[in-house]
Amino acid sequence: MRLLRLLGIGFSLSLRQTVAFRVNLLFDTGLAVVALLSTIATTLVIFSRTDSLAGWSESDVIVLIGTFELLSGIKATFVDPNLAAFPTRGIRDGGLDHHLLRPAPSMFLVSLSTATPLAGVQIPLGLVVVGLSARPPGLGAVALWLALVTAATVTMWAVGMIFASIAFWAPRLDLHSLFSNTWQLARYPADIYARPVRLLFTYVLPVALIATVPARALAGTLDVTAVVAALGTSVVAVMVATVVWRQGLKRYTGATS
Repeated sequence: MRLLRLLGIGFSLSLRQTVAFRVNLLFDTGLAVVALLSTIATTLVIFSRTDSLAGWSESDVIVLIGTFELLSGIKATFVDPNLAAFPTRGIRDGGLDHHLLRPAPSMFLVSLSTATPLAGVQIPLGLVVVGLSARPPGLGAVALWLALVTAATVTMWAVGMIFASIAFWAPRLDLHSLFSNTWQLARYPADIYARPVRLLFTYVLPVALIATVPARALAGTLDVTAVVAALGTSVVAVMVATVVWRQGLKRYTGATS
């Protein structure tokens, strides 16, 4: 609960700074809507030529797109503003020193202390797309979708932390850009990729689990194995991120050392 309060305080402060530039909200909303509609339009063009895409129907793919938009909004709002510049601000410029001296977990402060509220417009857009496109689901399917979206959010945060933590060993290596580019692969059903690629992005870099598995929950095509894999991946990802972060801290000597 204390971390949730800290998250709320950080978001509130960021929101107050953002509202000073209200015109930006209109532009960001417009750009988000255009990007989302272009993705949906591309999907509709594909399904004008076929009835199925790797076993996915048109409505199921659009639900996946909405789920991806929601998760991308969470990533862009809370994770990217903190981790994208961590190698520079945190390691090379010594900004991590301030976080280590504060009475809160350093992993939380490094990854979630600030936010970009305008990017959050993607979150309601994604929810609208999912709500309008999904087949009438039961309460169980909705609850499972919410649980898997939560697991996907945790996995996304943990993978971002792992990439950021590598800066302790290679502070000039910009791995967040690699993470952001790889993230885009989750926009499409994992089933469309060749088996080696699908295995790579499921068990090594689990972006295939991000939107595909939650979307299957609403489509009614999800099996127990996929649920266990998604939930287990989130737990393992957090454990690995914690270990890598702690090992990295042992190498950190501070900006003044």
